[in-house]
Amino acid sequence: MADEKEKENRKKKPDFRSQLSDAYKSMDDDLVKTQEIDKDSKQKVLVKGIEKIEKKNFKELLASRMLVNKVLEIRKKAGMSQTIGTAGKVKASMIFGKDEFKEKLARELLIIGNEELEDIGGAITIANLIDYFKETRVNWKVDVGDILDVLKKLEEKGIIPPRVDIGEEEVLIRFKPIEMSTDFQNVLRLATGLPSLSVAKVSSHLGWSVERAQSTLTTMMKYDLAILDEGSGEYYFPGLGGLN
Repeated sequence: MADEKEKENRKKKPDFRSQLSDAYKSMDDDLVKTQEIDKDSKQKVLVKGIEKIEKKNFKELLASRMLVNKVLEIRKKAGMSQTIGTAGKVKASMIFGKDEFKEKLARELLIIGNEELEDIGGAITIANLIDYFKETRVNWKVDVGDILDVLKKLEEKGIIPPRVDIGEEEVLIRFKPIEMSTDFQNVLRLATGLPSLSVAKVSSHLGWSVERAQSTLTTMMKYDLAILDEGSGEYYFPGLGGLN
């Protein structure tokens, strides 16, 4: 009797692999219909398909490395972030519990800092980081306060280095353990609000020798905190002035 009841329950329980197969087939069918349409339309089909798959089969997906890799591959083609579970409109109060939402937000911020901002040394002002997040994560509905809370927690846990006050109410967030010397901080404070700096300007404004100014800027270049325009001899600081 128990065996018969178990069989009956199995019949009633939805087969997630069958559901997944149907979802992939539906996505493939939609892609075929857009063969003659532009790349953006195809990406929209992929995004919609991923949203459907993750919404219905999130836990099962994470249990299979093969399925995770397949979804990540589709996410890449769709121009989406490589974080499963962040498709669709992401809201703390409606889709995730608060803690889970902030956990996903923390992962997304670490992806930005360690991967997407790698070429600027993973160092950026909070204001620029918030602007970058809004520009690149348009599907996220997140308050500035949530971002600030998560950054503070990442610092407290020692996952990212402590922030650096660079004056003029500007705060530098670092995602990589760069040794932020006092000289670095002084140059960054001087650069805040300016388009660029030269060795002469640094030397003059900070009262340093030319050798000290040059050495500091050269070292900052090695950490990707500064970029030299060899034509003009000016140094730029992308983490302070935005990324565009």
